[in-house]
Amino acid sequence: MKLEGKDILLSASDLMRFMGCVHATAMDLRSLRGERLTPAEDTEDAKLLQQYGDAHEANYLAKLHAEGRRIIEFSRDVDLSTAAIATREALSEGADVLFQGALLSAPWGGWSDFLIKVDKPSTLGAFSYEVVDTKLKRKPDPKHILQLVLYSDLLAKIQGVDPDQAHIELGNGERFSFRLQEYSAYARQARKRLEEFVADPRATSPDPVRMCQLCRWRDSCKCYWEDTDSLTLVAGIAKGQRDKLTSVGISTMTALGQRDTPVPRLAEATLARLTTQARLQSARRAGGPPAFELKPFDPARGLALLPRPDEGDLFYDIEGDPFYEDGLEYLHGVWFNGEGDATFLDFWAHDRVQEKEALRHLMAFFEDRLRRFPGAHIYHYAAYEISALRRLTSSHGIGEALLDQLLRQNRFIDLYRVVSGGLTASEPAYSLKNLEVFYMEQRTGQVKTAGGSVVAYERWREIGDQAILDEIRDYNRIDCVSTQLLRDWLVSEVRPNDMEWRASNEDGSGIDFERVDTEQVAGDQLRERLQPVRDRLGDRMADLLLDLVYFHPREKKPAWWSIFDKISAEPDELIDDLDCLGALRAVSSSSKMGSYWQRTYEFPQQETKLDIGDCNVELEGLPASVRLVELDRVHNTAIVAFPRSRFDDAPAYTALIPPGPLDTRQIEAAIRRVVTSVIRDDRHFPAILDFLERSKPHFTSDNRQLTIIDPSREIVAETVAALGDLNSSTIAIQGPPGTGKTYVSSRTIIDLVKRGKRVAVASNSHKAIDNLLCAVIDRASDAGINVTVAKKGGDGFGDEYRSIYVASKNDDDQLLSASVVGATAWLFSRPEFEQMFDYLFVDEAGQVSVANIVAMGTCAKNIVLVGDPMQLPQPIQGAHPGESGLSSLEYLLAGHNTVPTDIGIFLPVSRRMHPNVCQFISDIVYESRLASDDSAAKQALLLDPGDRSSGVHLMQVPHAGNRQVSVEEIAAIRNEIDRLVGARFRDRDGLERSLTLDDILIVAPYNAQVNALKRSLPTEARIGTVDKFQGQEAPVCMVSMTTSSADEIPRGVEFLFSLNRINVAVSRAQVLALVFASPRLLEVPCSNVHEMRLVNTVCALLEYGLRQEGRTMPPVLQVQAA
Repeated sequence: MKLEGKDILLSASDLMRFMGCVHATAMDLRSLRGERLTPAEDTEDAKLLQQYGDAHEANYLAKLHAEGRRIIEFSRDVDLSTAAIATREALSEGADVLFQGALLSAPWGGWSDFLIKVDKPSTLGAFSYEVVDTKLKRKPDPKHILQLVLYSDLLAKIQGVDPDQAHIELGNGERFSFRLQEYSAYARQARKRLEEFVADPRATSPDPVRMCQLCRWRDSCKCYWEDTDSLTLVAGIAKGQRDKLTSVGISTMTALGQRDTPVPRLAEATLARLTTQARLQSARRAGGPPAFELKPFDPARGLALLPRPDEGDLFYDIEGDPFYEDGLEYLHGVWFNGEGDATFLDFWAHDRVQEKEALRHLMAFFEDRLRRFPGAHIYHYAAYEISALRRLTSSHGIGEALLDQLLRQNRFIDLYRVVSGGLTASEPAYSLKNLEVFYMEQRTGQVKTAGGSVVAYERWREIGDQAILDEIRDYNRIDCVSTQLLRDWLVSEVRPNDMEWRASNEDGSGIDFERVDTEQVAGDQLRERLQPVRDRLGDRMADLLLDLVYFHPREKKPAWWSIFDKISAEPDELIDDLDCLGALRAVSSSSKMGSYWQRTYEFPQQETKLDIGDCNVELEGLPASVRLVELDRVHNTAIVAFPRSRFDDAPAYTALIPPGPLDTRQIEAAIRRVVTSVIRDDRHFPAILDFLERSKPHFTSDNRQLTIIDPSREIVAETVAALGDLNSSTIAIQGPPGTGKTYVSSRTIIDLVKRGKRVAVASNSHKAIDNLLCAVIDRASDAGINVTVAKKGGDGFGDEYRSIYVASKNDDDQLLSASVVGATAWLFSRPEFEQMFDYLFVDEAGQVSVANIVAMGTCAKNIVLVGDPMQLPQPIQGAHPGESGLSSLEYLLAGHNTVPTDIGIFLPVSRRMHPNVCQFISDIVYESRLASDDSAAKQALLLDPGDRSSGVHLMQVPHAGNRQVSVEEIAAIRNEIDRLVGARFRDRDGLERSLTLDDILIVAPYNAQVNALKRSLPTEARIGTVDKFQGQEAPVCMVSMTTSSADEIPRGVEFLFSLNRINVAVSRAQVLALVFASPRLLEVPCSNVHEMRLVNTVCALLEYGLRQEGRTMPPVLQVQAA
């Protein structure tokens, strides 16, 4: 940011700072305009990183020279405007590369690293340029994307054509290339907001954000918080809580500590905790000594979690590097009592291979130690160590059985949970370093914080100085020592003497070492058996087969881990957990219902996946199975049944936790049969092998090698012919919304049955299977033939489809003889169904795992994967190595949004969406391969000129503080319904009628908003979450985003902005899609590049709508909430 005369010239770094903290930009402006402000100096680490960045850039330039490129280099000693003119002239000359080219179009400008010539015509000639930047990081960062989109937009103004891509040369030697269209709308919105702020800066005050430690105004902000006694200083306080306190006049820590009245919308327990915290901190800031107060005793939390100390106890800490690709756990440190002396062990890893070996040695040490000391525990501080071990053991396939045993036996003791649940301390935070004031001297050494260790480690990776690793080792050792001293302090000075110790299996009976050994030996034997596959088909295939064998055990372990994690939480802490129903408070007494206690509860407004059926509650620190009998999501009440054999009475206050995972042993056995076949190389399952190898489909004829179908011919007939020609292989059919994948599948199945083939139909859900079976009956009726169709399980069928036989037993004769059989993987993976079918059709294959395809693929000679990976994704919990955790279509498409023409069939024509809707979906989701048919273009809402009558539009509705309910958006939706109901609608056949409420789908992300909509709109309104409406359509679809801003998103950017979910929601619309959202959702800060791409979709919605309306500025809806 600098002054050019009276104007301010903005740069990419200004934009990055603005996105991280508006207050930092306000400080920059004040400094630029002459205020005497003193910024903090760059740290030595920042200077070092700049030096390494320059070297990386120089190395890439040298590489381009070595390749013989014609390069024009510019000097940054001249001013930007002069250099920009020279750059514009050089671009016209057509050099291969421009280095340090200047780009300028007020108010934006900057110096690009490299402009590289590509073969795309422009106003410059038969060529154009794309931007390449060098970055030291090993993976791209959102700020890099903002910079490259800016330079690409500036470049486009010179060459008259938008670049397709931009590129980052990363510090690990890899290149990251990205489609600008997937990020540019977000970047343009960000630049627009910065321009508006610079033109009219508003008053700001500092809030803690992620970039604080790197900001040059960090010292100024810290002084402000101290001087104003800010609520920000209160340990553990959230921004939403600060806002609620401020709204009632409590704006300082001192005032909070003296509070004695309730605060609206803030739970009393939470308020009491914050009040105590503020009071203790205020006394400490006033010069008092370190102090603490015990929290009320809870037998399942806090100090009650401490076991009796044992001479074999271990004290454990991990150092991780988040900047390494997908993270690297580079140091495990353990402090323990050796042969009479305290000993420190360190396990190092500097790459993925070493990380695996370090884990192997660590787990072997844990096992040996616990065999020698059966009563020992492993102490750590906070959740990182357990999360990292879960991730590492799953991704490397080492120590999983032992970790599972250790977790089940509660051998890990998280002292953070002990502290946070047992006492309130006078310190400004609850980090290990903050608590050390109670039990040890102040630390010395260069590395003093976890963040400092990361910077130091990154520095070592660049220069390789052993002294840096020595300093990190010493820091980690002190962390481990501090963990022991904290435990000793808690035991000797904090814990009441009359408190019972946590129960422990001191005889070692709780850890089944024989099982650990058995599982380890089995894994080693399988690896040895896979060696011929490794020799024949390579490492990727051998590793994938190994990983698939353990897919289901790995998938189940996080489910159990999660259940135990939730059990240790307070009931009110589970309110925001989608998998649970938190804070159930009894509103009736218990009543006997047979062998159960039954009780009615009320609960706070919350989102939950739980439904009628089995679930768990906490009982004496373990999960206990109960049954959710009734769940009223409108009035927030539930009836729960508790087995009297385990409960003396139904609890007065509890939380419902998910049930355990399903039994998958049958599916696992089928996967092992496939692995054995591949090891033997008997090609008993050729379709599965083709799938795993990502081979092009094999056909009986030779004319389908370059492209499977002729795109100039009718798509349904071509698809039917191609699948009939399939020769013991696998093929994918990708059907975007409205392209008729169910119709194509059912037509093909009828054709196959006519030719004497037997067909299996599978999916993850019975609903999807039933839908395709019903379509088969419809196509059979159209063709005038009878088809025998059977189904295993499910809820049965209506009278219209009573010809479908529903079996309850696996050995039912109809399942063995019917021409078409529908079932899940639990049936088709059984050995008695092996190779019984000619074809297996898997519907919604984008939600079915690779492992389940391998298991149920054993039932058929050919596999047809039908679905769309860009719609609702695969539900998955575990951390799976390699590609074993992908869905079947994700795996087969290997990073493509759409299936390549030589791998599968892409259904390219939507018969649902008007072109103005389809264009957005096609460009943002389907690589511009999707189009509307002519009849879809005939659809129209016959409204007055200027009214929104087709396309996709972002309806900006200002609101604040909303998480899962927005009455403002409900009011705006009601207004649009009033505008549209009764209007004339023309369908694809040219028939006109009046639009009714049944012609409008209303989609919301959270059940709470769905319920609020149902209360506010007529009972016949079609309202639900996106999952409910998959496969449905209507002339109009209205989507409520509900949440006000990034501060209120309850389930993360990944869920609210899911590209898959927005795709499904918007593509329900035949003519008009309206997305209602707070304008602040366009401003959501993104922690990674993936999140930026997701938020870009909503920003692109705004741009598409404005173009269709012929506007440049969007309307902002001001509505009165009812």
